[in-house]
Amino acid sequence: MRLLRLLLLFVTLLLVACAATKSNTPEQTVILTKQDKDKVQNVAVGESFVITLDENPTTGYVWAVEGQPELLVLQSSDYVSDAPPHKPDRPMIVGAGGKRTFTFMAKKSGTTTLKLKHWRSWEGDASIVDTFSVPVVVR
Repeated sequence: MRLLRLLLLFVTLLLVACAATKSNTPEQTVILTKQDKDKVQNVAVGESFVITLDENPTTGYVWAVEGQPELLVLQSSDYVSDAPPHKPDRPMIVGAGGKRTFTFMAKKSGTTTLKLKHWRSWEGDASIVDTFSVPVVVR
């Protein structure tokens, strides 16, 4: 009887320990959009987050990171058109817009404000037509 109790206690402790360990499932990536402008974002060192904004580079206006945030690393900046892929039986859609996606990773603890600008780089800051900023707390 005593052996059964010890075995039951051992199994219970094992189950509790397994439940308390962190899953190997990757955390869901946070995706920010225009609606998240100026909302504080909390991330841990090593975590990534994404910002997706509307862009139409055929107008010359593109989103760009303003300055280099000390606590964050820009991992990628990609543009994807909203136009359907070109096929021989369908004409290309000239001037179609799309989405610019920035992926950042937090590299060290602290607080910063990430700033993006929508501009024509060859015309300088006078050409800025929109901005996006988000305070980021890295823990």
